[in-house]
Amino acid sequence: MSSPFVDSIIFLLLFIGVGFGGISVTGLLLFPDIRSRMYTATRASLISISAITLSVILYALFELVSGGGNQYSTLILHTLVLIILVVVANVVVYMTITDRIKTQNACQGQPEQKKVEGPE
Repeated sequence: MSSPFVDSIIFLLLFIGVGFGGISVTGLLLFPDIRSRMYTATRASLISISAITLSVILYALFELVSGGGNQYSTLILHTLVLIILVVVANVVVYMTITDRIKTQNACQGQPEQKKVEGPE
């Protein structure tokens, strides 16, 4: 069992992670345009995943320092790999959606109109 201070920090990080996960889902459901949805989903989900993985790493570090086995160092390593994969996937999806939005919403400008010059 870990100390009450570490437990409260872990609980706070998990609460923040769940809260921002809820904000992410709510933003996807409520916002009307794709840019607002994309921004909310990307930012809030990254904050959510970061808070949850930070709580896992904090727990594993505390247990490792207090005499735990190698499974806690493995947990830290796997958590770091997970957060790297999630961040990279999130950035790739964000860039893909942004590129598709730019090509679909590109303004099809009017062809240049010739100016009719009057008598001088």
